[in-house]
This record gives sequence, structure tokens and C-alpha cells, in this order.
Amino acid sequence: MRSLALLKTDRVLRRYVIARALLLSAALAPPFYVLLAQQRSAGVTGLGLLIISSGLAASLSAPVWGRMGDRSSRRVMIIASAAAGVTGLVTWLLDSAGVPIMNSPWTYALLFLLIAVFHGGVRLGRKIYLVDMASQDTRSTYVAVSNTVIGVAMLAGGAVGVLADLLRTSAVIIALLGLVSLLAAIYIARMPDVSS
Repeated sequence: MRSLALLKTDRVLRRYVIARALLLSAALAPPFYVLLAQQRSAGVTGLGLLIISSGLAASLSAPVWGRMGDRSSRRVMIIASAAAGVTGLVTWLLDSAGVPIMNSPWTYALLFLLIAVFHGGVRLGRKIYLVDMASQDTRSTYVAVSNTVIGVAMLAGGAVGVLADLLRTSAVIIALLGLVSLLAAIYIARMPDVSS
């Protein structure tokens, strides 16, 4: 608990933790894409396509994000969170407009593939950023502090599920999470690039 005091005194850590909290929007979004797919195009085919999309996203995106992360982890976080945000807003716009493609399981397979790719970029970028930002002496403390704060934030993130029940449409939640992802990209763009 004493280590949490670092959030007051260590500006770099504080900014990283705020960025990581904003990036939770990318982590919270995928289940809402699944819910939207169930609402709009129910069926076993759709579920199978989402599972395949998830596997493809991990295997296809990891090498790309890894190479980019070697150059600049901050850029990876910016690109991935901005892309997750745009994907969320486009999904909401298409769903609100009642575009016929939003009734196809293939549309949700593509959307889920994209959001999984971008979430992978967010995860990799934030991990590399922490490693580059911390020294060997501060790394374990930084990890412990950020994981503790984010654990509490994830519990608060459960409120998003309650909001989804109240609004009864996953597309609105996807749009809200998309806006937070865009805010994360803007915030991270103002952070220092710690990649060497």
C-alpha cells in the first residue's frame, strides 16, 4: 500500500496508470461486440466465426505489433487505441443506420477480428512502455502499483455491464467505449516516448 504513494510523487508512473485506465475501454469492448452479434445475427455460425476471428487476430497481429513496439511502444498504443475507437464509432453508426450488412454474422466476425487485433496492440504497447519506462530497480514496484489500480478500475468497469442492461443496446456501449479509446489515444500522444 505504501507503494501507492508513488502515484502522488512519480509523474511518469501516474501518467502511465491514467493511460492504462483509459485503455481499459479496448479491453471491455469485445464482449459487447459479441452481444451485438447475438442481438443482430444469432446462430451457431456466428459464434464459430467469432472464435475463429479471435484466433486469427492473435496470430496475425502479434508479429506486426511486436515489430512496431520495438521502435515505439507509445506509437503502438496510440494507433491501436485510436483504431479501436474508430471501429467502435463506425459500428455504432452502421448499427444505428440499420445498414443490412449489420445482420450478417460475417460482419461481426470482421468487427471482432479488428477489435481483437487492436486490443492486442494496446496490451503489447502498454507492456513494452512499462518495461522501457521503468528502471531495473523500479520495474516491479511500477507493475505492482499499476496492476493494483487497474484491478480496482476493472471492478468499476463492471458498471459498464449494468449500463448495457439499462440501455438495452450494445451498440451504444461500443460507441461510448470507442470514444474513451479515442481519448486514450489523444492522452498517450502527449506522453513521452520512452523507447530507446
